[in-house]
Amino acid sequence: MRFCGLPLGLVLLAGTALGQTAKRYCDSASSICYSGWTGGNGVTIGVALPNVTAAPFETVLQIVSPIANGWVGFAWGGTMPYVPLTIGWVNTAANTTIFSSRIAFGLSLPQPYLDAEYTYLKGTGYNTTHWTLNVRCRGCSHWLDVDGKPKSLDPSGPSVPFAHALSPKFPKEPANNKSTFNVHSSFGHWSLDLSLGKNTNFDKLVAANVLVDAPPVSSAPPTATPTSVRPTTLATSVIATSSPGPVQTGMPTTCSGVPAFHSPVLTAPGWRAVKVAGGLTQPRGVVFDTAGNLLVIQNGLGITAHKIGSDGCLTSSKTVITARNLNHGIAISKDGKTLYASSATTVFAWDYDSASQTVGATSRSIVTGMDSRGHVTRTITFPPKYPNLLIVSHGSNDNFDYESGDIKTARSCVKVFDVSKTPTNGYSYVTGGYQLGYGLRNEVGLAFDADGMVWGVENASDEIARTVNSKAVDIHTDNPADELNFLGDPSKENKQWYGYPTCYTVWRPDAITDRAFAIGDQFVLTPNSTFADDTCKTRSKAASLSIAAHSAPLDAVFSKDYTSMYVTFHGSWNRNIPTGYKVVEIPFSKAGANGSGFGPVAQANSGTGYNDIFWNPEVEHCSTTQCFRPVSIAKDAYERMYVTSDSGGEGELLLLGKVPL
Repeated sequence: MRFCGLPLGLVLLAGTALGQTAKRYCDSASSICYSGWTGGNGVTIGVALPNVTAAPFETVLQIVSPIANGWVGFAWGGTMPYVPLTIGWVNTAANTTIFSSRIAFGLSLPQPYLDAEYTYLKGTGYNTTHWTLNVRCRGCSHWLDVDGKPKSLDPSGPSVPFAHALSPKFPKEPANNKSTFNVHSSFGHWSLDLSLGKNTNFDKLVAANVLVDAPPVSSAPPTATPTSVRPTTLATSVIATSSPGPVQTGMPTTCSGVPAFHSPVLTAPGWRAVKVAGGLTQPRGVVFDTAGNLLVIQNGLGITAHKIGSDGCLTSSKTVITARNLNHGIAISKDGKTLYASSATTVFAWDYDSASQTVGATSRSIVTGMDSRGHVTRTITFPPKYPNLLIVSHGSNDNFDYESGDIKTARSCVKVFDVSKTPTNGYSYVTGGYQLGYGLRNEVGLAFDADGMVWGVENASDEIARTVNSKAVDIHTDNPADELNFLGDPSKENKQWYGYPTCYTVWRPDAITDRAFAIGDQFVLTPNSTFADDTCKTRSKAASLSIAAHSAPLDAVFSKDYTSMYVTFHGSWNRNIPTGYKVVEIPFSKAGANGSGFGPVAQANSGTGYNDIFWNPEVEHCSTTQCFRPVSIAKDAYERMYVTSDSGGEGELLLLGKVPL
């Protein structure tokens, strides 16, 4: 394998250096010319194409990276979810660099993508300073979006959006191009003038540079057709447990035939966690149907149904819906005859039979027009007291979604829709329904108290800085706090603003050096004469309880007597040392803090308002591919909780419940 002379083999045809804008450059080793971009991290990415006017067309992708980067990813559509992704990394076992074809169905580990065909080209390899990946791709110029609509690159577009991400950590199995790998350490969005990458003799250049001794390519597992929504009767058996002891109300010690947890777990005294299923595909939302079957959304796969034995272990499983665009939200109507689930853009409904665990042949659109950028998971739920009201939570489209500060934007908010009056083509999320609070960056978990009031848990922003004396000071490690918020009566409109994207909640006060704060106080990133920290006190509704920064709470449910709220902490992705990766209990009482009414027992500024009941030991080693990453909770009639984990290491489902001390 010949190594590319890096980066000396790049000949610039416009300017003296590749900056933050597109430049045409030619690789002297291959004579292929690219429209290229170079970032401040030293990564150069170039796209070459034939002299065409419309897709589909073949492309050549070149990634040149400093050897310090464990992997670099390229997004063909300018965003991570629902577009072809090309990941590259060094494979020292074969003395070369390899590609990995992926697609993401949310902000989670991208899954293998089979609709693109790759061929290695000369120059692929590495030396002591850089590595290079040169590949031809058939299928990267066009794809289906989350709604199944065709998307394509404009070969003459002067500003075509692209994106990249990278990490210094190597994939778990560098010789395997379907290996798991950890979350990126940095990313960026930029654009290319693709006309600069056109080659009139494209086919001849590619043919002259195809590698005969190409690195071996691992086959990827089969995947469902994107956005297909079709019923299936595919079934897989699960070995029933024969664990002795109490039935129905008790907790099993193990489930027969189910392997151990992917990573060790611990529980507080009086609690037990038992793995009931593994090998799942990024399991997210869970709900019980009226027959007691557990329905699970597996992100990138669809919805599966699981029968449960008297001891709580699974006895059988089957696929109910195959649909790669369904990613998180799932709900059942009160009468059990309608199943609801959500993609990034649409809430669908199917006629549902809980006895056979099957759906009708077609779906109906209930809510449409949601944004497919940024946070793409939608929480959907029905208030117990108002079974006709569908609540839909919509997160921000980026870390800082400044437009969502306008209530009319209908992002970073929670809205309510009356399904008994659904229009023929469904509601528009932006113009339909009514607000249940906005300025909520990503209110994923929603729970109902004894009075039917709605509480939500919020994921606050990442990578924030505080402007001090005109200088940006990084405070992201322990700020801002994630939040528990009171949203109120779901039958009444709530137009209160909860602060995002301007007001944030303090978790670690001493990290902000220009002013004395307490936990739970609100602050702005850049105080000015128009909007300062104190402005938040009069304009923004403060959190009911502060949660440690980057815990990433994703679901919440009350105990039967409403004295406890159980919350899943999905865990941090950009904090050193990691935090979260656990399930906590928040004590509640009728009096709340200081007799203020039903709410958390702890003060909003306590910093100690919850107790761990399930966690991963040695959390400092946790990541997106290691440790149990709690997502959603489905609580059965016996107060046992089924909790999903969408860890890139293994998708798992556990049963968490109390046991006698």
